[in-house]
Amino acid sequence: MDKPITDQADRASPLRVPSMSGLRPLTSTALEDLLGGLRKVELWGRLGWIDVKRRYRRTLIGPFWTSITLGVYVVCVGAVGAGLSHQDLSVYLPFLVSGMVVWTLLSGLINDGCMVLIIGHGLFRNVRFEFSIVLYALLWRSLLVFLHNFLIYLLVILIWKRDALGAATLLAVPGLLLMLANGAWMALVCGLVCLRFRDVQPLVATIVQVSMLVTPLLWPAESLSEPYRWFFVDFNPLYHLLDIVRAPLLGRLPMPLSYLVVLLITVCGWLFAYKVFARFRRRITYWS
Repeated sequence: MDKPITDQADRASPLRVPSMSGLRPLTSTALEDLLGGLRKVELWGRLGWIDVKRRYRRTLIGPFWTSITLGVYVVCVGAVGAGLSHQDLSVYLPFLVSGMVVWTLLSGLINDGCMVLIIGHGLFRNVRFEFSIVLYALLWRSLLVFLHNFLIYLLVILIWKRDALGAATLLAVPGLLLMLANGAWMALVCGLVCLRFRDVQPLVATIVQVSMLVTPLLWPAESLSEPYRWFFVDFNPLYHLLDIVRAPLLGRLPMPLSYLVVLLITVCGWLFAYKVFARFRRRITYWS
């Protein structure tokens, strides 16, 4: 657990900035910041909802534009992909839409996480509250968008693959919670790094875009032969994050290996994120 800010720590910092109590968060440790922010459901829930409304201000259907865009993408790419892979449309389209709904959530958490602390600098400079509030607001906003996109999945499943809805589909709920937990620590780390080094954000966006092509999202993992499968599937953490939600949405059980990998990266990821947050939390206001 990190220690409270002291005068000695301020003098040791390479950036000697006069202490201003108005710029400090309400809490003195990273753990108190994370737990205290989590308890303020009304605050981060309100911030997340306001952000959704702000993004779609003066539009008639609001966040459903994201769902429409996803639906058009799935239909067009699905028709081409089914032809290229010589699969029936009723097989490939549910596979594609279930993967895209989940990937949109994960990639959005990472990309938006890069900007979450940069965008929140106005709040940090004027209001004393936990820094983690903006992280939880991001998770809530991303979940709301996911629920809108989920309607496209239901539409495709009800038309082409009704038998996918069953008892196994319920496993998508714990899988989704694990994905949000991992998206949270990724957003926290990316947000801190991008706040200090602004050139990192385009790099992260490029990595996410490339990862979409090399991860079994548009193509089934079974179509890849060794040794490529070993690298792009078995040792690809993004695939395992995808599998614990997409497999239940298709009426299948996720691989036990996927749960093992996801649990491992959840624990290791949060330990790393906590250390980074504890080390640099005091500098967030000055970097912004």
